[in-house]
Amino acid sequence: MKPDMNRRHFIKNAGIWLASLTFFGFFIRKSATAAPKSKAPAALPAGQVEVPATDPVASAIGYVGDVKKIDFKKYPLRKKADAKNQLCKTCSLYTPSNDGWGKCTMLTNGLVAAEGWCASWNKKS
Repeated sequence: MKPDMNRRHFIKNAGIWLASLTFFGFFIRKSATAAPKSKAPAALPAGQVEVPATDPVASAIGYVGDVKKIDFKKYPLRKKADAKNQLCKTCSLYTPSNDGWGKCTMLTNGLVAAEGWCASWNKKS
């Protein structure tokens, strides 16, 4: 091999690699920013616990701390368009404790998530 051929190939290949890294880096950054970012729930206040899943009242009213985990077969009314704002934080039975948690008058064994849901939702007046 000739020394000047190696230099030419190196410069040519380096340019191709640099262009491809820039090109693919743009799409990787674009796809990372396009992905929906889920909001992490706020920390529970000191000494407090979330309502346990084994709570009999919570299971009777269908309480879930994350609305994405609702069983639509069991609660088909949650699919309706007007039910999108039916969250614990918009319920008359909810009293906020901090940014993401609060007390529910139906569930006395702990705190409920502000972004939670149950079948006993009642619109605040």
